[in-house]
Amino acid sequence: MASARTLLLLHGTGADERDLLSLGKSLDPEANLLSPRGLVVADGMNRFFLRYEDGRFDEAGIRANAHELAEFIAAAAFEYGFDESKVWAVGFSNGANAAGSLLLLHPEALEGIVAFGTTKSFVEPPKPVPNLSGKRVFIANGKQDGYSPAEKTEAMVKEFRQYGATVELMLHSGGHSISHEHLKTISAALAK
Repeated sequence: MASARTLLLLHGTGADERDLLSLGKSLDPEANLLSPRGLVVADGMNRFFLRYEDGRFDEAGIRANAHELAEFIAAAAFEYGFDESKVWAVGFSNGANAAGSLLLLHPEALEGIVAFGTTKSFVEPPKPVPNLSGKRVFIANGKQDGYSPAEKTEAMVKEFRQYGATVELMLHSGGHSISHEHLKTISAALAK
């Protein structure tokens, strides 16, 4: 694999490993792309972890998924020969939460994350307390997104910053979607 950066693409509920390939190319045309399928199937839809009908997340499932993703990155780096220190997780919705959880639970596995349509995953702070110094976090949500309420987004930004990450929060006027403008802004930032 030629590029210095590898993007771990984590799809949203109901999608699959092909869903974010064009997004990955838009973010960094030179990047290696790793795109696993979420292994949890609920109501016939692929996910990385469950979300209960009352809106709560299966936190044990999120933790298990984060460990699986960290192992996947290590195995893929061995198999394909990319630089493990240059991996970014890029996700939408369920996949964005998986990206954030991976950063919190396995900060050594990622250089940073790009999270579209995301929200705070854990009620209790992660243990052990992560050191996110030097990590970059881009959060790009819609102001009208019921999945990403403002108070949870603010709590998530505060949490990442409290652990040392550099966080950039972007909000578009719409709902649970990816803004082309946010995509261009993040792509330009990654190119620096």
